Amino acid sequence: MERDPRPVAAIFRSPLFNASETFVQTHAASLRRYRPLVVGLEAKGGVWPELADRLLVARAAEAAALRLLGIAAPLARRVAAERPRLVHAHFATDGLVALPLAEALGVPLVTTLHGFDVSRSRGALLASGRLSWIRYALAGARLRRRGALFLAVSDAIRAKALAAGFPPERIVTHRNGVDLARFARPPAPEPDLVLHVGRLVEKKGTALLLEAMASVEGRLVVIGDGPLRASLERRAAGLGDRVRFLGNLSPAEVAEWMARAALLAVPSVTARDGDSEGLPTVVAEAAAASLPVVVSDHSGLPEAVVEGETGFIVPEGDSDALARALTDMLAFPEVRSRMAAAARSLAEEKFDAAKQAAALERLYDRVTGCA
Repeated sequence: MERDPRPVAAIFRSPLFNASETFVQTHAASLRRYRPLVVGLEAKGGVWPELADRLLVARAAEAAALRLLGIAAPLARRVAAERPRLVHAHFATDGLVALPLAEALGVPLVTTLHGFDVSRSRGALLASGRLSWIRYALAGARLRRRGALFLAVSDAIRAKALAAGFPPERIVTHRNGVDLARFARPPAPEPDLVLHVGRLVEKKGTALLLEAMASVEGRLVVIGDGPLRASLERRAAGLGDRVRFLGNLSPAEVAEWMARAALLAVPSVTARDGDSEGLPTVVAEAAAASLPVVVSDHSGLPEAVVEGETGFIVPEGDSDALARALTDMLAFPEVRSRMAAAARSLAEEKFDAAKQAAALERLYDRVTGCA
């Protein structure tokens, strides 16, 4: 069989794949001029069929050498057989893990910054108990010095990265794209259904949303899992059967719920340890699904919403303002209908995975000299 002549981009993420990180697979599947090779240290399942033959998972000894000692040679020998032109890591913590791999291969390292990796305090990283986070807190300057290019998922994250010491000449905003075709089915909204999707951690604002729902005449479906799920379910008990927690669902199932919902609520907040959002992919997915949103004015969220046209933006942490916005949107179906059309247009303009991949490949050309 004739070898694919396209240059290879090695996309690195330690776990392949966390359920909440569909953006990694969307990134790989959307490349056209570059051929993706997805490299990781741990197989967690959920691989999309189109990427099944493009995965390279480290053997136990290779993963331990890289993760514990920063020794990349064993894994690099296998990756080198694919002749990658660059390594692209997701999250700065994994960028630091992947740096020895890129240097062993003699290729540039591109790192996408998503949120916590530039917003969480150094003390919180050190106290996390996670080796990659602790190492990043201690040695992140090495990544900032030696990384070829840094991509911030929002202007807000770029500003935080600059404040954290990332080099301004090597950091650009590049938003994650979504596959618009996944959300092509016309919505059939249930007029009182509020949807909330995300990992159940403090910054997602789920507790605030439950507080707001106490004064909203509607139902809430929560998709996602995480360390706060049990406490949030206890908190929601007073709302009876108006709240359902569904746990992690497949991307196709999430899209089905988006087609059923009247709106998406994303009331994110800054966590006590500084953890904050970048620009949650779910907001771009909602736009693609013609789903109006209510979001907080937190980090990059306002960059994905046109106030009064595709959704409402409320002050961060204000449950009363959140309840009013939810009530107003549920009360006026004609407003939601107008917002639905505007949201889809916004997705086509700013979040189309094909367009974002083409822009990303131009950045790849810049760091590899492939242009």
